[in-house]
Amino acid sequence: MPKVKINDIEVEVPAGTNMIEAAAVAGVDIPHYCYHPNLSVAGNCRMCLVDIVGGRAPEIACNMQARDGLAIRTDTPAVKKMRQSVMEFMLVNHPLDCPICDQSGECRLQDYYMEHGDYDSRGVEEKVSKKKRQDIGDKIVLDAERCVECSRCVRFGDEVTGTGDLRLMNRGDHTEIGMFPGERLQHHYQGNLADICPVGALTNRDFRFQRRVWYLKQTASICSGCATGCNIQVCHQEGEVFRYLPRRNDAVNKSWMCDEGREQVAGISGLKRILRSRVDGKTVDTEAALIALAARLKSATHVGVVLGSQATNEANWALLQTVRKNLKSARIFVTAGNDPGSFEYADKLLVDTDKNPNSAGVDLLAAFDGQVESWEAFGSAVADLDLLLVLEDDVVGRLAGRRTAAAIAYLGVSRNATSEAGSIVVPVCHPVEMDGSYVNRQGRVQRIRRAVNAAGDALPAWLIVDRLGAKLGVAPGTGMVAAAFNSMARAVPQMRGLEFKTLSEAGQQLIVETAPVAPTEATV
Repeated sequence: MPKVKINDIEVEVPAGTNMIEAAAVAGVDIPHYCYHPNLSVAGNCRMCLVDIVGGRAPEIACNMQARDGLAIRTDTPAVKKMRQSVMEFMLVNHPLDCPICDQSGECRLQDYYMEHGDYDSRGVEEKVSKKKRQDIGDKIVLDAERCVECSRCVRFGDEVTGTGDLRLMNRGDHTEIGMFPGERLQHHYQGNLADICPVGALTNRDFRFQRRVWYLKQTASICSGCATGCNIQVCHQEGEVFRYLPRRNDAVNKSWMCDEGREQVAGISGLKRILRSRVDGKTVDTEAALIALAARLKSATHVGVVLGSQATNEANWALLQTVRKNLKSARIFVTAGNDPGSFEYADKLLVDTDKNPNSAGVDLLAAFDGQVESWEAFGSAVADLDLLLVLEDDVVGRLAGRRTAAAIAYLGVSRNATSEAGSIVVPVCHPVEMDGSYVNRQGRVQRIRRAVNAAGDALPAWLIVDRLGAKLGVAPGTGMVAAAFNSMARAVPQMRGLEFKTLSEAGQQLIVETAPVAPTEATV
C-alpha cells in the first residue's frame, strides 16, 4: 500500500484512496462540498485545493489518488487564501436565510465559513434571486437560491437511482438545480437528497422545521423495515425520536436508505403501540400477565410456540431455551411472509421483498435447534393446538383469514390481528427502545441500541421471556442482553468468537463453514 504524507503526518492507505480520505486517516480534515465517498468525483467546488510538496500548482484532493511518496500540505497561507476565496465566491449570491433555514446547525456553508472564511464582504451588487420552496417531490422541498451547485443530487439520480431527474440548468451566476417542467421526483430514495445536500437547498419535508439539529442526539442502530438491515442513526431528544438518517456502511447500504425505512419512525409513538399487558380483556401489570401465562402454559396439553422474524436474536434464543428447558412437549415453529400492512415495494438496490429484519437470525437458530418446524407444518398443526405463544410476528394476519381455535398469548410491539385475538398480551419494546441484534440477508450480525426509554410498560422481549422461564421453573439466563447474546454465540457454530460488547458498529459476518473442494483438472 502506498505511503503518503499530509502535513508531515505519514499514513499508509490502500491504493486508489483519494487524498481527502487519506487525510482523514491522518486526522486532517480537508473541506469539501461536491465530493461524496459513494458518488463519482466531480471536482467542481474547488474547496479541497491543496499544495503538493515539490509541485508547481495546487490540485484538488478529491481527484488526487494516493501514490507512494506523495506529500501534500493543507495548512499553507496559499491554501488558506484559496479556501477563503472559494467561500467568498459561493456566498456572493447566497441568501441570508440562516435564521429560518432548516439546514442550520448541519450546514457546511456555516461551518466552513467559520473555519475557513471569516472575511469582510466586498459585495455591493444585488444578489441574484432564484425560485424558493419548490415542491419537487413527496418528500423533498427545493430552495434553488441556497444551492452551491455541488451536483451531488444530480449524480445521485444518475448513479444510484438511475432516474436522472435533477439537472443543473442555465449558466454563470444563474445556474441552479431543477427539474423539467411538469416532472416530480418519483423514486423511493428521495430522503437521501436532503442527506447529501451540504447546504439547505434540498430539505426533507417530514422533518422540516420539526427540531433544530443541535438539540438532537444520535444513536447508532439498524433499520427494522426489511431484511437488508440498513445502518442508521436514530436522532432523538428528550425521549422522542424525530428522524432516521442512514449511517455509512459500504458492506450493507453504503450511505443510503429508502424512504419507507425512514417512515418506520411513525410506529414508535403511533396509536397502534401496545402499552399495557392484558389478560382476558382486562388490563394488568406485566408480572400478573406472566404469572397467568406461565400457569396456562403448564396446564395446556398441546402448546405451539412461534419464533419471531421481527424479534431480535436474543429474544428468539431466550424463547427457544425457555421452551426446551420447561415445555418438553411444545412444538416450535417459524413464520414465513410479511405482516399485513407491510409496504410492498422492493427493488434491487436496498429494499428486500422480506420485510422482516431478522428472518436470517431465526433460520439460523432453527437450524441449530434441529427440531423447529416450518411454516407449512404450522399451517397443518394449528387446528390441533390449544395454546399458541407468539413472539412479535402477526401470525393470525399471516394465516390470511384461516382461524385458529387455540388460545393465543402474544408478546409484541403494536396492535394487529394476533394481539386482537390474544387472550394474554404483553407489550414489547420497539427496536429503538432496547439493545439487541439482528442477522441481515447477507448473514451479517448487526447491533441495535437503545436510544429512548420504553413506552408504557414495554420491556425487551428477551427479558420478558427470561422472567417467564423463571415462572415456569428454569430461567434461560437471558436477563441481560449481553448474557443472552454471548450464550447464543457460544452455542451456535456460525457465531463462534462473537461477543456482544465487541460487536462492531459495522457488524460482523457469520462464519460460513464449507466442505473442502475435491481437486479437479481445472484446480490442480
